[in-house]
Amino acid sequence: MTRSSVKRRNSHRSSKIRPITMPLEPLKEFQGMDTTERIFLEAVERGDKHTVIRCLQGTNHVNVNCTNMLGRSAIQIAVDNENVELVEVLLQQDGVRIGDALLYAIREGVYKIVEMLIDHPSITLEMLGSDWSKCRRTGEESSDYSQDISPIILASHCNQFEILQLLILRGAKINQPHQLSCSCKVCQEHVHEDSLRHSLLRINTYKALASPAWISLTSPDPILSAFRLSWVLQKLALRENEFKDTYMGLSEQCKKYACDLIDQCRTSEEVIAVLNKESDEEEADHRQYGIVDNNKLTLARLKLALKYEQKQFVAHPHCQQLLTSIWYEGLPGWRKRNGVTKFLLCIGLILLVPFMAVYYLIFPRSKIGQLLRSPFMKFLYHSASFGVFLFLLVCVSTEISGDSNRERFRGPTPSQLEWFIVFWVTGFVWQEVKQLWDEGLKAYIRQWWNWLDFIMLSLYLATFSLRLVAYILIKSDRYGPREMNRSDWPPLDPTLISESLFAVANVFSFSRIIYLFQANQHLGPMQISLGCMLIDIAKFLFIFFLVLTSFACGLNQLYWYYNGSRSEGDPDSFYTLGESYITLYWSLFGLTALKDIKIPQGQYITELMGMLLFMAYHGMASIVLINMLIAMMSNSYQNIENHADMEWKFCRSKLWMGYFDEGSTLPAPFNLIISPKSIYYCLRSCNAFLCKCFRSRRYHKRRPRSSSGGTIKPISSHTHDKEEHDSRLPGVALDDLSVFTTGESGSGMKRIVKQSRSAFNGDAYGIPPSYSQLIYQDVMRRLVSRYIHQTKKQRQQDGVNEDDLLEIKQDISSLRYELREDRKREIARGENHFENLKHEILSLVKGRSCSGGHHHGHAGSCQDIDRLGTGASSMPNADIQHLKQEIISSLRQELREAVSDLSSYSSGQTLPGTAALTLPPTESELYHTHLYTQL
Repeated sequence: MTRSSVKRRNSHRSSKIRPITMPLEPLKEFQGMDTTERIFLEAVERGDKHTVIRCLQGTNHVNVNCTNMLGRSAIQIAVDNENVELVEVLLQQDGVRIGDALLYAIREGVYKIVEMLIDHPSITLEMLGSDWSKCRRTGEESSDYSQDISPIILASHCNQFEILQLLILRGAKINQPHQLSCSCKVCQEHVHEDSLRHSLLRINTYKALASPAWISLTSPDPILSAFRLSWVLQKLALRENEFKDTYMGLSEQCKKYACDLIDQCRTSEEVIAVLNKESDEEEADHRQYGIVDNNKLTLARLKLALKYEQKQFVAHPHCQQLLTSIWYEGLPGWRKRNGVTKFLLCIGLILLVPFMAVYYLIFPRSKIGQLLRSPFMKFLYHSASFGVFLFLLVCVSTEISGDSNRERFRGPTPSQLEWFIVFWVTGFVWQEVKQLWDEGLKAYIRQWWNWLDFIMLSLYLATFSLRLVAYILIKSDRYGPREMNRSDWPPLDPTLISESLFAVANVFSFSRIIYLFQANQHLGPMQISLGCMLIDIAKFLFIFFLVLTSFACGLNQLYWYYNGSRSEGDPDSFYTLGESYITLYWSLFGLTALKDIKIPQGQYITELMGMLLFMAYHGMASIVLINMLIAMMSNSYQNIENHADMEWKFCRSKLWMGYFDEGSTLPAPFNLIISPKSIYYCLRSCNAFLCKCFRSRRYHKRRPRSSSGGTIKPISSHTHDKEEHDSRLPGVALDDLSVFTTGESGSGMKRIVKQSRSAFNGDAYGIPPSYSQLIYQDVMRRLVSRYIHQTKKQRQQDGVNEDDLLEIKQDISSLRYELREDRKREIARGENHFENLKHEILSLVKGRSCSGGHHHGHAGSCQDIDRLGTGASSMPNADIQHLKQEIISSLRQELREAVSDLSSYSSGQTLPGTAALTLPPTESELYHTHLYTQL
C-alpha cells in the first residue's frame, strides 16, 4: 500500500469522525446542563415527587424554571403528564413561570390543574383573554401555540365545556373580529405590521366563536347564532379565498351543531318551540306593528333556515316530520293509501274545483273552507289550474282554436281561448303581486323560480300590449290594410313581435312544470341536478365564447381581403365577423362543409392557414371544451347524487313553505273574484290606518296575516298568566343545565304537554297556547344540556389512544417511585424503633438507680439487675437464674410488640415513639392516583 493511499484513507476516516455542526441548533444541548437540573427534570418526567422535593429544598436548590432539550419547563412537563401532585408542589415555589403550562392543561382537559393555575398570582384576568400575547415575556416564543392563542380561545377550540365555563365566570371574553372590509386604524396597523398574522388571528377567533362549546355557553339562542355565523363564514370563504377550506369547514361545523341541537328534541312540542321561534328583530317589528300572536304557528325559525341555506337542519327528520304533518293537514290517512287511490281522489277533487271555489267564497269559515286552506289542497288546486292553462296554450297554438284563416289578418281580435288565457295570466300576476307584498322584495328575488315566473308573465303582458297596439293602429287606418299576405307585412309589425314573444313565453310556461317536480322523491333529485348542470353550462359558455371569438376574429382577418373577388352564390363563411360566428358555431354540429371555407381565386398560403385555424378550432372545441363540459356536468350530478335525499328535502321544503302561509287560497282565475272576506279585510285595514293617522302615528305597514281561520290555526285561544322573563340570558351554565338532566319532566314542560294533547289529532293543527320566551328558553336549555352530556359521553366512549397509554405509563412510574419511597421510610422507621429498643435494653441492664419497693415487670427486673451490679457475690445462684429468665421474657415481649407495631404501620397506623423524618409524611390521597381510576 502506498503512502498516498494511506493518507487518503486517514483523511477519509478523520472526516467521518469529525462532529457535524447544526447551524440552526433547534434543540438544547443536554450534556451541557447542570447535573442537578437534569436529575430534577428527569424526576418530574418520571413523576418522582420526593426527588423533586429534595431538589427544590436546601441551600443549593435547583432553578424551578429550568428547561430540557425541547425548551419545556418542569411545570409544563408535569401539566402535560397530568400530575396534580407535582403541579401543586411546583406552584408553591417562588418565581415559578407558568408560561404555556396553562394552555397544556386546557388542552389535556384537567379541570383541577386549570383551576390551580389561574388562581396563581402571576395569572391575571387580562391574560385569560385577548391580552395573553401582551403578557408574554419579550423574546419568549412557544413551539406549540402562536401568540394569538389565548386560554379562552384554546378552550373553545378543544370544546372543553367545564374549563370554558370557568374562564367565562372569571371574566374572560373573546372580542368579535372586525369585518373584512374594515378600514379602522387598528386594522390598518395590524395589516401593515403583519398581514398573515392578522388573517390567522381572524381565523383563530372564528374557530373559537364557531365551536359548539362557546355557542352553547354564551348564546341565549344557539341555533340562531349558528345560522348567522355559518352564513358569515360562507361569505368570508368567498371573499378571503386563500383560507376558503378553513372557513367552509367552520361553516359546516356550525351547520352540524344546529342539526345536533334539533336532534336532541324528544317531543313534538319541543320541535314546535324551536321551529316557531322568531328572531329579536322580527319580534320587535311585530310589536311595533301590533301583529304579535303567540298562538300562531309561523315556523319562523324554519324559514330562517331556508334563508341561510341550512340544508342539514331543514332535512332533519324532526323538521320533516313536522312539515309533513302540516302538509297533509285535514287529510288523515292520506299517506297510507296506495297510488291508484290517491290518483282517483286527486281527479275527483280537481273536478270539484269550481263548486268548492264558489262555496268557499260564500262560506270561508266552514269545514270545506278549512280544507281548502290546507297546504296540500292549495298545492293541488294551483297545480291543476296551471295544467289547465298549459292545455289552453296547446289549443291556441294548434288548429283546435278554429282560426285557420287568421294568418292574413293584422291586429286580430282575441279569440275565446285567448280571452281565457288573459284571465289566467291576470290571476297569475295578481298572485305574484300578493306574494311580493307578503315576502318583500329581497326574499322574493332570492328564489330563482320567481325570476322564471317574472319573465314568463312579463312576456305575456308584453304580448297583450303589442296585440292591443296593433289592434288600435289597424282600427285607426294609419298602418295599412288589415288583411294582406304575411310576406308583405312590415318587418317590425306589432303582431309579428307579439307572436314571437308569445312563443318564447310558451317555452317558459312549459319549463315551469319542472318546478313542480320537487314534490316527487324520484323526479326531485333529477330536477336539482339539472339546475346545477345549467350553472355549469353557463360557465362553459363563457369560456366557449372566448374561444369562439378568438377564432372568428382570426379567420375574419384572414378572409375579408377576398370579399370583393367572390362571385354571387359563393358561400360567405368568414368574410364578415357575424358570418364567422355563425359558421364556427354550426360547424360543431357538422353543418359546415369543407368547400365552404375555400377562397375563390385565393392564394395557397391563405387557404392553408385558414384550414389549419379551422382544424385547431375543432380540436379545441370538440376535444377539449366539450369533454370539459361533460366532466363538469358529471361532477355536478355526482355531487347531488351523493346528497340526493338532503338536497331533495331542502328543495321540497322551500316548495311547501310557499303554501303554508295565509292567503292565495283559490287558484287563478278564481282569485280575481272579490270575496266578502277580502272586503272585510280591506275595511279593517282602512279603519286601522285611519286610527293610526288620528293618533299621529303614521308609518307604512304591511297587511297583517289573519291568525283566525288560517291554514295553521291555534287549537285554543286560552292564555295563561306568566311572569315576565328576560329573553337575553347572559349564558347557559353547566350547573343550570344539570337541573334538566335530573328533572326532564319539569312543571313547565308538563304544562306544555298537557295543553298540546290535541295538536296532531283530526283535521286541526296548531301551536299549543302560551308558547312564550320563557318556554323557549327552557326548551333550549334542555337541548343544550342534552347535547353537552352526549358529547362528553362520546368522548368517554372513544377508544384508547397513544396519549392514554402514555398517561398510564406515567402513573405507573409515579406509583413505583412512591412505593419505593414508602419502603425506604418503612425501613428507616424499623431501624429507628430497634435502635430505641437497644437503648432501652442497655439502660435496663446498666441502670444504676431505681426506686425501692417491690415491682413487677421491668421495674422488678431493673431492681434485680441493679442489685446484681452492686453486689452480685452476695446473691445465690437460684436468684441469678431467676433474674436471667425475667430479662429474657421481657426482651421477647418487647420484640413481639415491635412486630405488632410494624404490622399496624403497614395497615396505615403510626408507630409510637418514632422520630420525625426529614421527608414529609405520606398522604392518603397518594394512592388514589389516575392509574386506579383508569383501571
